[in-house]
Amino acid sequence: MSLSIESRRLGAHSVVLGLHGEVDYATAQDLRASISAILVEGDVDTIVADLAGVTFLDSTGIGTLVVAYRICADCGVRFTARDPNAFIAKLLTVLGVGQTIGVPPVPGLRRPRRPLHEALDSTPLDDPREAQPA
Repeated sequence: MSLSIESRRLGAHSVVLGLHGEVDYATAQDLRASISAILVEGDVDTIVADLAGVTFLDSTGIGTLVVAYRICADCGVRFTARDPNAFIAKLLTVLGVGQTIGVPPVPGLRRPRRPLHEALDSTPLDDPREAQPA
């Protein structure tokens, strides 16, 4: 249950976080702290989470990536993830968050879900149970 995070500049205004190990309940705080430190430091317009070294990703880790996307967007910073292994790519696709954070959908999945950013940006449908009889 460990995660190592390597931060490196990619150009003048981009940072790549190389993640190696497990992104889960026990380690997600480390990822949050790394992203927060980059945002506080400023002078960045893109943060890339390189998932190539991630061996395990639980719901807390997924939530951390999605929240990082939202916070970065609020700060005017682009957040994207890249290079997940096949299992993690499929997991992110099935959950509908992959495309939101920059992971292409896995081909061949029967019922791809609407990307999270579309669902979050759409207005809720009226609840038919609240409809009054005419």
